[in-house]
Amino acid sequence: MFENILWKMVKKRLIPKRKISRVHRSRKGVKRVVCVAFPLDQMFKSADDFIDALMEILQEDLPFVDLLIFPRLTGNLLAGVSPIRIENFEKLDPFYTDPLRYISKGLDVPIVAPGVETFRTSPDVLVIENGEVLHRYTLRERFAVADFGEWYAAVLRKEDTLSSKALRPLVEKNVFAFIHFDLETEENDWWKEKKGLWARSQSLEVFGIKVSPRGTFLGKTYRGKSYVSAPIPLTPNLTGFLRQDCGVKMSVDLELDLLKGKRHRIDTVKHILFRG
Repeated sequence: MFENILWKMVKKRLIPKRKISRVHRSRKGVKRVVCVAFPLDQMFKSADDFIDALMEILQEDLPFVDLLIFPRLTGNLLAGVSPIRIENFEKLDPFYTDPLRYISKGLDVPIVAPGVETFRTSPDVLVIENGEVLHRYTLRERFAVADFGEWYAAVLRKEDTLSSKALRPLVEKNVFAFIHFDLETEENDWWKEKKGLWARSQSLEVFGIKVSPRGTFLGKTYRGKSYVSAPIPLTPNLTGFLRQDCGVKMSVDLELDLLKGKRHRIDTVKHILFRG
């Protein structure tokens, strides 16, 4: 009985009331992706608290953001609304989804985010647009493709990032970005990182977006790296990285037209060399 009363109080705090809006400035051939990774010790007391913190971080990117991404464990940070046992994390999932739907509708921006972590099974990945959950993918499945109208992005498992052959059909269907949600407790060096998503950016001519939480949560420390990779000629410093571990916010413009042009030139050369 006490737990039911407690959850009724929690539900009220998880209903967003903040008024949010923006004017989106669309740019031809360029898509701005913003990944927001709140510190794992930052518990939110309400949905409005979560939204306020997000809006402060997005202030500079707000007019231009075309896709908003959150890492794993973000939904668990809403546990700060009340003392909560680990086995009850799954109850937070619908309440976390509602603020995401509210943000997506208010800001007119698609969102890709894993659900609440129960630590029993991998969380679903949600694709939310216009305030509605369009897709709900499980990380146990093979890659899934999200359609954002003018461009496509694929959500990958870790094992998917290791095979160019398995992912090539996605490139042939004009997928220009691969997204990988990680939950690593060991910190890899950058050379090891280059064996996965970074390598796929080079071999398949795509943008790679790896998002990992960092910090300590429930006594476990997460040390994963976050980055955005791209074909080396499209990166200003010629490292194959557009962004590397930018802290709470990782904001990057994906130059889709430049990538399309690079792919077209390669396909043309292949046709000239191997025709007949």
